[in-house]
Amino acid sequence: MKSLAILLLSVVSATAQLKTPPAKTTSPPVPVFDVTLLPDSDLSVGMPDDQLVLSSQCDANGNPYASIMTLVEPFQQIIGFTKKGVVTFSTSQMTDIPEPRPGRMFMGETSLYVLVQGTENAKKEQVVSEDENRKEIKRSRTVGERGYYIARFDLDGTYRGALKLDRGFRTLQLAVFGSGDFAVAGVDENEKPQVEILNSTGQLLAYLNLPKDITEKPERAEKSFEKLGVGEASVDIIAMFAAFYPYHENVLLVRSSDLSPIYEIREGGEARSVRVKSLGGFAIEHFIPSEVNWMFNFRKGFDGETDTIYEVSPETGELLGQYRIRSKEGAKDQISCVLQGGDFIGIRHQQGKLTVVRGTAEHAKSPEKSAAQ
Repeated sequence: MKSLAILLLSVVSATAQLKTPPAKTTSPPVPVFDVTLLPDSDLSVGMPDDQLVLSSQCDANGNPYASIMTLVEPFQQIIGFTKKGVVTFSTSQMTDIPEPRPGRMFMGETSLYVLVQGTENAKKEQVVSEDENRKEIKRSRTVGERGYYIARFDLDGTYRGALKLDRGFRTLQLAVFGSGDFAVAGVDENEKPQVEILNSTGQLLAYLNLPKDITEKPERAEKSFEKLGVGEASVDIIAMFAAFYPYHENVLLVRSSDLSPIYEIREGGEARSVRVKSLGGFAIEHFIPSEVNWMFNFRKGFDGETDTIYEVSPETGELLGQYRIRSKEGAKDQISCVLQGGDFIGIRHQQGKLTVVRGTAEHAKSPEKSAAQ
């Protein structure tokens, strides 16, 4: 009997051990880094503080480029900060495009490409509006038949001409592969957001099928855009809030939302998707070109914080690091790219100047709680 009792006790003990739930494992905290940006006084140009400037991309040498936005036609100019000085990619050179209005740019290996809207049979008309003080403002705008072009510049600013896209497609984003083929995104004839591959002469090669794209669920897109402070998710808004970026030999399509995954598109049109880990109410604002892992700004609301960058695994979408952008002058800097050695390159718009800034990431001495934790 004693042996039987011992045997039963052993069985009960073993069964209890089997039913004991495994200990919960917690992921290690995402490492936090500080990046202090310092100005490069040799790369600076005068720019009024009220001028809207958007950092774009860097070339293969880590030189940053920026779009200068204006309230009058052509509404945008592009400049590049190079070791040879500031280079202007002037709209006035686009004499083969009627009434050119430049849009998104894309940095190729040896050239800069610009998506341009032209207006044929153009005519001027007066538009009356009100400013913030309800004062009447009169301005002139150009109307006519809209067409889309791809303009190409050498990196020294020399204009090489434009390719007209002669199809009924409202092109809003542009990317270029090493072969000279293009990826374009916009709205098709059926008022549907679409991504296409064109050959080097602008002819359609393929429509891309992007699984689980935000375009498949417009009602959910509405909620996603609310996190960016955008009040609607119309076809135009969905197509507009997206951008192409170069990544190694491929192209990334990034939509500003927390719903749609990131798409890495190969030259032949094959695409893989990676869903970035949620940051609890934060939506992707934009991608920061990087030579290694992916870097993103996230935003919650129109006036949300944007001076924190998150590093993400291109394979799994897991968060790898958090980078807090610091400036001794308290300026709001825009990051243009992150180089392989960990150098952050950007631009600073302050006190009437547009200046290149540089910084290297260092482990934070007193990490604050991040949105990722």
